[in-house]
Amino acid sequence: MLYIEDNPVNVLLVEELVRNLSGLRIHSEATGAAGVARAAQMRPDLVLIDMQLPDFDGFEVLRRLRGQPETEAIPCVALSANAMPQDIERARSAGFDDYWTKPIDFRTFLAALEARFPAA
Repeated sequence: MLYIEDNPVNVLLVEELVRNLSGLRIHSEATGAAGVARAAQMRPDLVLIDMQLPDFDGFEVLRRLRGQPETEAIPCVALSANAMPQDIERARSAGFDDYWTKPIDFRTFLAALEARFPAA
């Protein structure tokens, strides 16, 4: 799994949550450009994308991932503090596979990961 997030506190939180799930490993990048490059290199099972990155937004990250043969089919989940229905619909319409809100609810986050990775 790859987490593209520029806030180190959020990265540490997600790393700690994922650590409790056996079989899952998480890698992180702090910019959209670095995240896209890392995804092409490692081809993760899932990419979590913060919607507000320092170099470009989550929509641009998704556009670039979907534009490369190596990464076009990787499931991508938007992570954002914006929880309005129109924000969620816009992300899903853009091609995100799911939309999870921040602050992260631990139980909901873990349940969503366990649903995506039943063996974890």
